[in-house]
Amino acid sequence: MAAFDISVRDTLRLLDGPFEPFASGVSNGLYAFWLGSGISFGRAPSLLDLVGRVIEYVRSRIDPADPNCKFARSMQEILNLASASPEERARSNLGEVFASWPDQHAIAGRLVNNYAKLLGLPVDGEALDYLLWTVIDVGATFADPAMTPDVEHLCLAALSLEGTVPEMLSANWDPLVERAVDTLTDGNAALSPTVVARPADLQLPRNKTRLIKFHGCAAKAQADPDQYRQWLVASNDQVAAFCTQANNQGLVTALTHIVGSKRTLMLGLSAQDSNIQGIFNKAANELTWQLGDPPPSYVFSEQELGMDQRSLLRNVYREQITPANLKDVFEAARIQAYARRLLTALLLDVWSRKLQALIFLVPGLLPPAERQYLCTGILSLRNHLADAAEPELDFVDALLDRFGRACKLLRDGQIEQPNVRFEPITNDVVAALPGNLALGALGLREAAVALGLVGMGLSRKHWVVEAESLDRESGVLAVTGKGSAAARTKVYLTASAAGAALLRSEGHLVEAESPLLIQSQKLAVPMTRSPRGASGRTGLPKAREVSISTLLQTYATADDLYVAFRQELAL
Repeated sequence: MAAFDISVRDTLRLLDGPFEPFASGVSNGLYAFWLGSGISFGRAPSLLDLVGRVIEYVRSRIDPADPNCKFARSMQEILNLASASPEERARSNLGEVFASWPDQHAIAGRLVNNYAKLLGLPVDGEALDYLLWTVIDVGATFADPAMTPDVEHLCLAALSLEGTVPEMLSANWDPLVERAVDTLTDGNAALSPTVVARPADLQLPRNKTRLIKFHGCAAKAQADPDQYRQWLVASNDQVAAFCTQANNQGLVTALTHIVGSKRTLMLGLSAQDSNIQGIFNKAANELTWQLGDPPPSYVFSEQELGMDQRSLLRNVYREQITPANLKDVFEAARIQAYARRLLTALLLDVWSRKLQALIFLVPGLLPPAERQYLCTGILSLRNHLADAAEPELDFVDALLDRFGRACKLLRDGQIEQPNVRFEPITNDVVAALPGNLALGALGLREAAVALGLVGMGLSRKHWVVEAESLDRESGVLAVTGKGSAAARTKVYLTASAAGAALLRSEGHLVEAESPLLIQSQKLAVPMTRSPRGASGRTGLPKAREVSISTLLQTYATADDLYVAFRQELAL
């Protein structure tokens, strides 16, 4: 399949196969994510739109009666830059809107390839950034409140909240990554990425993720032009001077350090700008990644590597590249899945790797070899979800909402903050999970075992697993056995007896539906009622409850654990 239509499941096959070291590296925070305009395609205005806007703005202000009209001179420079032929110029009626010109597509198309030179064209008597600041109106255009995050931004936000993306480096002016985090966290500033849009921002206290917008930030420039307007990088001369400009050296040093200390994943970024090439070249001068050392040092989300991406690899690996290995180097650096598919798959994979790591940390009698069967169950659940996954906004929205609700009910037994859409498993990378002393109280390790058991039943075809709605009385998921009398049954996960009590009192769990209630810790011992109620069976339906920690202290094989789990829940 091609990078633009590969399925999420097939992308996971790449992450399980030749790119497994890369996927493991992402889950451990080893990669810096370099972001280009491709991740905002369809959200931010395209270069073609911006070129058309510039041409029309200049054209509309030409005064035919003024032989010295500055806009007429600018128009001639634009046409020169577009290499417009005499015939094209003759057909271009300056008295008519650009959209009606017969050669508009050809002219605009050539200018797209020279957009940085276009934005650097001066207009007599105007500020040097006139075409960017006034004509394009970068603040209003790229920080438009109506512009909302897409799949790529939401997945980046979720990976950031999971703690696996410590550094994002963006060439984009738009604030869509920041908005995605705000959307998922209800604007919790402590969880937002620390945005660096000028060198002085490097001194800000940083949150878990740092987002360096090395070409500037439209939202910050719009809100505080005195401090941020000058740091918007658009023109060819700004790009060319980026690495040598004296007052930019703090930013250059920071970017160089990241390239040398974090492996690189490029998403929607062609690497054509000379400042990007310069940063990577400078980093290679100071510290070179070794070709062939896992995980791969440079990964591009592309169908085929572009000329500038191949040039970057040759510049960073240098004498390590030979005619004999050149093709293999390029192949190893290319994962054929574009950003929205790759990021969706990476999110599912990070969750899977965290849950598998938690299974190995849970106290109990199971030896490591037996725990691996539970990990295989986690993979079955991951793949089952991936089979239904579409890298579209509706699916990702629903996925994040349901995952966030499940985490809230597990930890708290209730939804205390309904506007917080997403909560991570933890904000630790996989390798740091053993150092999280709160795992026991949160019930995460036992919940991972429970999901592994559900996945074992799925892979053995003992039941099917389905998503639940977001209604108040919905479970975390639903299972349906394979018997003729099997009914669809809601499943709840919660950490403790206190959480179970809240599930009931808050109206999330309805006893009459006979749901499955899986608790991480020991079940509460029922207190004797006085006066005593009716003895024997009352015939009233109630939740079927099981304690994962109790099962883990009783059984020493995954099969025995699974059989007991089925029996306890009457599945």
